[in-house]
Amino acid sequence: MDVARMLATMALELEQDATPQTMLERVSSYACRVLDADDAGIMRTLSRSQIETPAQTSPRVSEAHQLQVTYDEGPCLDAITGQATYRSDDVKNDLRWPQWGPSADAIGIRSTLGVRLATTTRGYGSLDIYAHRVSAFTRADEEIAELLAAHATAAFAAAERTEGLTTALDTRTVIGQAQGILMQQFEISADTAFQFLRRISQHENKRLVTVAEAIVVQRESNARPQNS
Repeated sequence: MDVARMLATMALELEQDATPQTMLERVSSYACRVLDADDAGIMRTLSRSQIETPAQTSPRVSEAHQLQVTYDEGPCLDAITGQATYRSDDVKNDLRWPQWGPSADAIGIRSTLGVRLATTTRGYGSLDIYAHRVSAFTRADEEIAELLAAHATAAFAAAERTEGLTTALDTRTVIGQAQGILMQQFEISADTAFQFLRRISQHENKRLVTVAEAIVVQRESNARPQNS
């Protein structure tokens, strides 16, 4: 298998994915192919006791993740808070996870790789790779998994930027609508309308967009026909 060529192909395909969700699904799928694994997926942590699985190659991944939450231990959780990468050649007999390991073995997981997903300033979760056989992964596989994790991290970072840009655009739109309402109602300029919004915001100790939303909602309410 030409791993370098396969990773290059994956990178090109990721550029064409429309959403971070499809990017995460593609990374999980490639993890199985490149590392000859049986399952792979993404764990996203909201807290150590609250997680999501936004991408997985089979329901077994979610089950393995939930077992880690149940026992508050496991390679994927540790990859988020401890060292960046954890590998186990035999989960059933791995003393690091005395409860999770036997439970994972019971659902068919024998070996695992857990790799942190994080930038220098933000943690997102982990890339988790599972195999049905013992000693499935090597040190070289760890390095490949870390490359795959970098692509998954980029997907999370892209989603965060998109969400931030969308929120900023929505905020500007609402403030602009409120300005227009005030300009029409009081026959004032756009700058005067904006300063008026700012004074209300400061006086009532509310965010500017909250004040703007209230004005827009009030206008929409007044515009609705009243039932007789």
